[in-house]
Amino acid sequence: MIDGVNGPREINPLEGIKRPSVERSREKKKNDSADRVEFKNVESIKKLSEEAKNISTIREELVEELRKAIESGNYFIDTERLARSILKELSE
Repeated sequence: MIDGVNGPREINPLEGIKRPSVERSREKKKNDSADRVEFKNVESIKKLSEEAKNISTIREELVEELRKAIESGNYFIDTERLARSILKELSE
C-alpha cells in the first residue's frame, strides 16, 4: 500500500497502481440505500387497527357524557367504590 494524495492504493507489479473501483463504490451505495421494513403479520395489524378505531369512539362518547354531567352538576363520585378499586389495583 502506498498512501498518495488521493488516499491509499494497492500496487500490483503486473497492473501498476489500482484506483478504487467505481463499480465497488456504486455497489456499496446501492447496498447502503436498501433499507426496508417488512411486516410479517399484516392481517393482524389491520384487525388491531380497526379495533383501536372502535375503542377510541367509545371513549370519546364516555368523555362527552362525563363532561356534560360535570357541567350540569349531576356528576357524583362514589368514593367507596373508588377506594375499593384503588386497593384492589394495589394488591395485584
